[in-house]
Amino acid sequence: MFFLTASNRLKFTFNVSSGSRKALGNITGISTVSRNCTTCNSKKFAIFSDSLSSLLAINNRHLETGYVQKLITDYSQLSNSGKIIILIWIPSHIGIRGNDLADEAAKSALNLSMSALKCSATDLYTDVANHCQRLWQAEWDGCVLNKLHSVKPLLGYSNLSSLSRQDAVVLRRLRIGHTRLTHSYLLNRQDQPECSHCACALTVAHVLLECNHYNVVRQRYFNVSSLHELFDMVNAQNILGFIRDIGLYRLL
Repeated sequence: MFFLTASNRLKFTFNVSSGSRKALGNITGISTVSRNCTTCNSKKFAIFSDSLSSLLAINNRHLETGYVQKLITDYSQLSNSGKIIILIWIPSHIGIRGNDLADEAAKSALNLSMSALKCSATDLYTDVANHCQRLWQAEWDGCVLNKLHSVKPLLGYSNLSSLSRQDAVVLRRLRIGHTRLTHSYLLNRQDQPECSHCACALTVAHVLLECNHYNVVRQRYFNVSSLHELFDMVNAQNILGFIRDIGLYRLL
């Protein structure tokens, strides 16, 4: 990170680890520059930054971040002492001379030793969540023999909040392939049911993709070749509409 005051050419250059949030480093730099204003004779200062997220965090007073709290405290003290500080956002990489100069100096900071920055727990939430997601995905990638892997190879949340509870239950049963129609025989200790039209095992995949008896109706709602495509690319209402049209909605 690099910051330069245009009036007296003072430089603040430091290196933060790649694991630190970039916005945190930028807020720290802005705070460092603002504290330097206390020793300057000038009364008016403008601090330019190309980190819009940092300036928004300061403007919106995200007090859960300790560095924002410290910056606002320092800013208030400077204002009370008669100094005026304006924070200004400038876009990066469009040829602004001062900003390009700062970018060049920031690259030189990569050769410096790491600067220790205290980080609040909330600043780590995103990194921890992403790390857990990567571990979960790596474990799931090794479960290729699991029948649900072909339905959802990439983990993630499926938002069904727009559906009624009953529609959401039906859709989730279809996704996992377990419904009353296709699996109640296990509880009743009966033989697996067969499709009355094809004389083959009655499964969710057969009903949704394979049964020729439903081809005409199926074409009105979707045209896919796998369960992954169906649940990943087709609107939920189309899937539910198909199930209603073939008369199986209440049986699932």
